[in-house]
Amino acid sequence: MADIYCQRCGEPWDVYSVQHEFTPEEKERFWSGQGCPCCFGEEVKERPFRAEAMSVIADVLGNDIDGMAAEMEDLEYLLGSDFWA
Repeated sequence: MADIYCQRCGEPWDVYSVQHEFTPEEKERFWSGQGCPCCFGEEVKERPFRAEAMSVIADVLGNDIDGMAAEMEDLEYLLGSDFWA
């Protein structure tokens, strides 16, 4: 299964964790772009490309979490793992 990424720090998260293991507050912060449990309240010096890409995809797809995961997987395939890292 493909991952989705934090829109702030780029941390990868599997879809199941976001849907079923995040608290309601964590989900709200995650989807609003305020951060994930790894980066909320922490300074993020540089936003990774995958965080930027996830932000754009989330804006376009709204609540379609499976679609977001598929688009991010396609983007990783298209750009290659060297670019993505």
